[in-house]
Amino acid sequence: MNYKIEILDDCNVIYVRNKGKYGSNKNYEMMKNFKEWIKENCYWRYVETNGILGVALDDPQIVEEESCRYDLVLKIDEDVKINDFINSRSFTGGKYVVFALPHTTKDVKDFYSNLPNIIDNNNLRVKNEGSVAK
Repeated sequence: MNYKIEILDDCNVIYVRNKGKYGSNKNYEMMKNFKEWIKENCYWRYVETNGILGVALDDPQIVEEESCRYDLVLKIDEDVKINDFINSRSFTGGKYVVFALPHTTKDVKDFYSNLPNIIDNNNLRVKNEGSVAK
């Protein structure tokens, strides 16, 4: 499986969260709504500079699929009013391995099933943190 190494900085982010199966239609709708909110609030320049990251916080092999947390995060350098839709938190930077895979429930599930082999075959080390996608 192809991957690339990226160095991400510690930063503050705004985010939206969904609980449920990775790759579900709810996550697609959440991305659509997040992008609309970003545009309406004039923060699109941060998307152009930093991109939106998808962060899978739970391993669906360990956590019940319906309880898996998925965040969409945007690095932003200004204060944002938090509400029922938008939250903020710190993002832990560091060296990340970035994999490209389709965002379907089946593909994400298969990825996590094969993750131990992927890690071993590529001599990777795992942090105790969520998975990040671009």
